[in-house]
Amino acid sequence: MVVDELDALRDKYKGCDALAFADLSTKMILVTDSGSNLRREALDALCTEAALLLGVNGEPALADRPSDLASAASPSQLRVFVRAADEPNDVLCCICGPKIDAAAFVADASECLDRISSGD
Repeated sequence: MVVDELDALRDKYKGCDALAFADLSTKMILVTDSGSNLRREALDALCTEAALLLGVNGEPALADRPSDLASAASPSQLRVFVRAADEPNDVLCCICGPKIDAAAFVADASECLDRISSGD
């Protein structure tokens, strides 16, 4: 199940505050991890940010080609957006604390998303 995959990723990284699986073609968050307490407005904003940073339906919003990974950081938060390898509109939106091991987290988040996206 998607929630189980998201929960397992969140549990593995103590600095992970929230995870959301999104469909950029509809600009909708489809599923969040079971511990997420983000309000609908915050989820909508997260999905909008993912669409802006990654691009939608093969069309970039900010660059000359769509990206498979994007992040936005502040002193208190790191937001990471990962695109699925085989489904370009499937995205994992992640909110993490600033001290998370970003490289390890992104690798595991990509694998998690690919399992979710492929239905494995």
